[in-house]
Amino acid sequence: MNLLDLALLFMVFAMVPCVYRTIMGPTIPDRVIAVDAMTTVIVVMLGVYSFVQGSVFFMDVALVLSIISFVGTVTISKYLDEGVVL
Repeated sequence: MNLLDLALLFMVFAMVPCVYRTIMGPTIPDRVIAVDAMTTVIVVMLGVYSFVQGSVFFMDVALVLSIISFVGTVTISKYLDEGVVL
């Protein structure tokens, strides 16, 4: 087990509080932030895995996932704040 495998294992453990907050979050904004944090951890995991495998394909997936996560978080936040998206 090298250092990058240990980093991936640490990131899996970092997702546990995010999953807990997503399921047990008392409010919707708590759940939105937890999902956003979870997608950030997944993007970092994809970056490390891409480096380990030597493949750029996973970096493309990480980029698309981060863009979708950002747009989704902003959209949900605006809806929760104003009640309308557009």
